[in-house]
Parts: sequence; structure tokens; C-alpha cells
Amino acid sequence: MSEEEQAQFQELSNKYEPEVTGPLVGQRETSTNITVEYAAADPVYQAKTANLPQKYSHYRTVRGDGRCGWRAIGFGYLETLIHFGDSGKFLEEEVRLKSLTNVLIAAGYSQDLFEDFADETYELLRKVGAALQTGSAETVLHEAFNDETVQNYIITHLRLLTAAWMKTRPGDYAPWLIGQTVEQFCENHVMPIAAEIDNVSLIALKDVLLSPAGFALEVLYLDRTDGSEVNMHRFDPVGLPVTIGTICLLYRPGHYDILYKTEDIPQSINPVTYLHYSTSHHYEPIQDLGVSDFMTMIPGMSYASPSSGWIQLSGPFRPSIWELEPDFMHATSQSLPFQTSIFKNSQ
Repeated sequence: MSEEEQAQFQELSNKYEPEVTGPLVGQRETSTNITVEYAAADPVYQAKTANLPQKYSHYRTVRGDGRCGWRAIGFGYLETLIHFGDSGKFLEEEVRLKSLTNVLIAAGYSQDLFEDFADETYELLRKVGAALQTGSAETVLHEAFNDETVQNYIITHLRLLTAAWMKTRPGDYAPWLIGQTVEQFCENHVMPIAAEIDNVSLIALKDVLLSPAGFALEVLYLDRTDGSEVNMHRFDPVGLPVTIGTICLLYRPGHYDILYKTEDIPQSINPVTYLHYSTSHHYEPIQDLGVSDFMTMIPGMSYASPSSGWIQLSGPFRPSIWELEPDFMHATSQSLPFQTSIFKNSQ
């Protein structure tokens, strides 16, 4: 993809305003529905979406409300743990995520600020891990991510982890931030509740949430580049094996959905045909790449997304007797104008 095409793809992403309808996370459905959706589109899209079901037999819609990328990765993270099938892994992940408290504090976040959001993540890990033993884990996960309050708390926890990781490792991300510091980027592009995940944020979230636990990430970019298949980039853990599984995302300008390979679908789905397909996608192990080559694989990687303004942390969050100030998510540790016990239980 040329620099001009990358810039155009990023511009489309920035301007895209999806219709905010449907469930926050949908049910799995056949990816032939995507083929039908593009049946009257540009021939390039027709060809690519026609071939998509051969390797990725199912997909799951994620509501396009500006938080779809964060939601897709959060849901995919927990769902992949379910498919791994070991309830003990949920406890291990809770312990690992709790160990990141030191990173959050080192980045300047007060524990009073983040503990309620983090507790929601830990609680869901425990619930899904317990439900795995009774066969209801996927139902518990799906219901949780369709609860506005629960998923908003978890997404905010993911934003905090991403920002803290970047702030404590600025040298890894600063080269990709045009005209702004890592601190400014986190304030304008990571922490605002309406800010969708962009390329830099996605890599940072992968670095803190997925790679250390043995997850790989595949992102398929549906664009007008040459070829009859959707461009796929795979990000493996650096220096670590893939032990848990792979999260697959489909990216269309401004929107993420979750994809599933045929072999990753639970037997209860009963796909019509099980086939083995040779791979023809572009794949370069991260550990063989320099930072520059690795990051520029991603369409539109030259520039950060336009700044998203702060909005009030209200609406789907739990009602409370206070309202947050615009600098609520600023990195500087500060005393909060509320008690966390009130915040947690003020329904």
C-alpha cells in the first residue's frame, strides 16, 4: 500500500461514523453475511469478501459507537481464554493484571482512581472462569459485555493499562506520535471515553494485555489494495510462544468486528464444511523486524488520529452524586472528590 493510499485509508477511518445500533456484542454468525453486504460494492471488495469465509467462517458484530476496537479486544481476550479451556488460566490472568498496579501507579494514576474499574475486570475473570466448569462461560461473557456499565468499566480499565504502559515506556511509542508527546497522546487519544482505539493504542494494548500472556493478534484490513484476499497482519509475542490462542479482528475504516477461523469455532456451531486452506497472507514475525518496519505494516501508521475531546464520564456509568471533571483521566496522581465505596455502590 502506497503512502497516498495509507493516508486515504486513515482519512476514511477518521471520517467514518457508524450507525449506533444493535447489541454491544452480537452473536456469532456466518461470515457469508459480509459477502452479501458487499455484493453490490466495488469489485475489489466483492472479491475480497467473497474469499473471506474460506478462512474465517464466522464473525461477531461489535457496536460501532466509537469504542468498538477496545470492546472487541476485551471480549476476544476473555473468549480466547474460554476456548483454551483451563479455568486456572483465569486466576493466573487475574494475578498478572493485578501485578500491573505498580505500572499504573508509576504512570501517575491514583489507586483510588483505577481500582473500581480494575475490580470489574477481575470480577468478570472470576465469573467466567467459574462458569467454564458448568459450560455457561460464553453466555456469562456475552451477557457481561452487553451490560453498558460492566463493559464501560472494563474498557476504561483497558484504557488505563494502555496509557500507563505507554507512559512508562515512552521510547517505544514516541517515534509514531507526530507533534505530540506520549503524555499528550494518552490524554487526547487513549483516555477520552469517546476515543476509538487507533494504531498506536492498539499496539500498546497488545503489548500490555495480550503478548505477555501468550496471545497472538491478527488484524485483517478490508481495503482497495491489489489482491483477492483481505490483507492480514499477524502480531506474535516478541520472544514468547503463542500458548493461549489468537484473537482475529476485521477492520473496516473506523470499525472493528471479531472474526473466527473455522477450526476455532466450538463444535456446537456445526460448520457445514471443515477444510484446510494453505496460507497466503503476509506474515513477518515481530522479533525479526525493527520497530520502524513493524509499525509501518499497519495502514495509516504515519499519523495519529485527530484529537478526541473529553466528554463527561456519565450516561452508561453508574449514577452517582458527583460528576467527573474534564481532567479526570489526567496522569497526575490526585485526590478524588469521592469515596470509591460510594462510586461502586451508588445505584
